[in-house]
Amino acid sequence: MREELLAFVSQRGTLLEPAAIEYLLSQSDPLGPLDRFLAACPEVPFVVTLQDVVKAADIGRSVAVRTRAEPLAPPPRPAPAAALLAPVLPVAASFRRQGEPAAQEEPDIRILRDITGRSTCEGTLEDFTRYFRNRFQTVSRMLRGRHEFGGAQDISRARRSTREVRFIGMVSDIRATKNGHRILELEDETDRISVLVLSDSASASETFVMDEVVGVVGKVNDRGLVIAESVVRPDVPGTKPFRGIREHVRAAFLSDIHVGSNTFLAEKWAKLTAWMSSDDEVARSLRYLVVSGDVVDGIGVFPRQDEELAIDDIYAQYEALAKMMAALPDHVSVVMIPGNHDAVRPAEPQPALPVPIQKLFDSNITFAGNPSLVSLHGVKVLAYHGRSMDDFVSTIPGMNYHRPLDAMREMLKMRHLAPIYGGKTPIAPEAEDHLIIDDVPDIFVTGHVHSVGVDTYRGVLLVNSSTWQAQTPYQKMRNIEPLPARLPIVDLATGVAAIKEF
Repeated sequence: MREELLAFVSQRGTLLEPAAIEYLLSQSDPLGPLDRFLAACPEVPFVVTLQDVVKAADIGRSVAVRTRAEPLAPPPRPAPAAALLAPVLPVAASFRRQGEPAAQEEPDIRILRDITGRSTCEGTLEDFTRYFRNRFQTVSRMLRGRHEFGGAQDISRARRSTREVRFIGMVSDIRATKNGHRILELEDETDRISVLVLSDSASASETFVMDEVVGVVGKVNDRGLVIAESVVRPDVPGTKPFRGIREHVRAAFLSDIHVGSNTFLAEKWAKLTAWMSSDDEVARSLRYLVVSGDVVDGIGVFPRQDEELAIDDIYAQYEALAKMMAALPDHVSVVMIPGNHDAVRPAEPQPALPVPIQKLFDSNITFAGNPSLVSLHGVKVLAYHGRSMDDFVSTIPGMNYHRPLDAMREMLKMRHLAPIYGGKTPIAPEAEDHLIIDDVPDIFVTGHVHSVGVDTYRGVLLVNSSTWQAQTPYQKMRNIEPLPARLPIVDLATGVAAIKEF
């Protein structure tokens, strides 16, 4: 039910306070109070609070009681919208009032991690060996930092043990037994071993994917098979508070603009530009705009794409985008990374857009690769376009494009943005695996799936950025409904987020 609640508010362009979520989940009809409150609002609030839903639930109960006690009496008049909004005004107003004019703050953008100019890949066999060794060793260090794997053995030694074993391996095969158990084939630099995950074990609910690195605690039976007591992922450390800054400056996040497509939402973008340039308190507090790839629709990305293009020249697409970005107010500094539709290599990690394209844009644009770890005023933002979500959706049961935050949580648990090699996401075998989530970010942002959502996982703020493209013929064929023209906004002082709909 939690997912239904989050999807419900996301589709309406707002957010729920954690306390409001827990309250609603305790009700017999969680969506009822929420629906009543939003229906009575003349304008969708940035955040729906516990006070809001409690007030709406009380009104609903009052109506129900009176209807049962006085069936012939007319229903009570609904409370005026202003009265219903009264509890939310302090929260919504505080979000607005706390914002400081961005023009008073100098931009502070630093690229902490990025493939641009550092690619070593030539596609040789040695490249692949070096790439997987780097992945295994880096993620192994994360696991060895956990108390239960401080003394983990190599697989070759674990195979010979007759007692409890603890080791780390990369998943090379996954099989299901007829009894509902699973067998994982794990390997390290010394050997390989089979691990039985029983259907009633603590790890039974986990769905493992190829090429991820995990730790195992278990016992070896007389046939050399490990019976797993637990299978542990590297994951991010326990929940921590948002590491904010002193100034209440804001960062906004968008993605998948697809300039050049005949389904680009030009009118919605014009509303965004006008709002950013207005005297709105939130708009004036925007210091940063992070754009997570697919900024243009590209050329020849998929068969018969030319039939869906309004601009059929790649440079003309970027020229049009540059004019759109130039129209944004001066107090907004932009960080832009590429996606799978952009004019860079398709294999991840992708470098920043080429210099000839960068020269089309004003100097307030900072170009970075995909993915990139960026510091905005000291807040670490991991920006990734999100193409690997295609692999998560096709591999993990229950995963879908309408709930991208689920895939983002899995990435954090695995400490890897694209663990599955050889799937739908092309990955370059670099000497260093730039898709590992080594430094835990304060904000993790993706795009790609043309949805939108905001949540937290263990203290990391998750943001899936909205698209500025209407439903495409391909999406219609796949029954994918995009949620376009919604702008997630985050206060870098508090981590409080809101979604503005255009």
